[in-house]
Amino acid sequence: MQPENSIQDNKIIYFADSQLYSQESIFKCTYWYTDKFTILIKLESNKHYKIVLTPKDDLSEAELWVILNKLGNDLIDFRLREIVTKGTQNIRDLLIAKAFSNYPSEEEPPGNII
Repeated sequence: MQPENSIQDNKIIYFADSQLYSQESIFKCTYWYTDKFTILIKLESNKHYKIVLTPKDDLSEAELWVILNKLGNDLIDFRLREIVTKGTQNIRDLLIAKAFSNYPSEEEPPGNII
């Protein structure tokens, strides 16, 4: 069973299931909080990541709860980005290969060469 997310000692404690969220998506997500928080990420018993956000400035408990909920939504956002990136990798690879491929051009490039 996963521990509950909470506010303790003016810190946000968030637990992310390691089966749902990759380490990469957690780091990408929490990076955006580093301007206002000191971040600690720790894998606990291979079941979940414990994410601790310690505010750099004083925040009320209500503000911390808002940020805790935002963190949950942001983790979902970054996980979805990871899923989409994985699902569209072949298309992106083909587009990049096409963009940088050398093929004979049938027409001169536009403009004058001086």
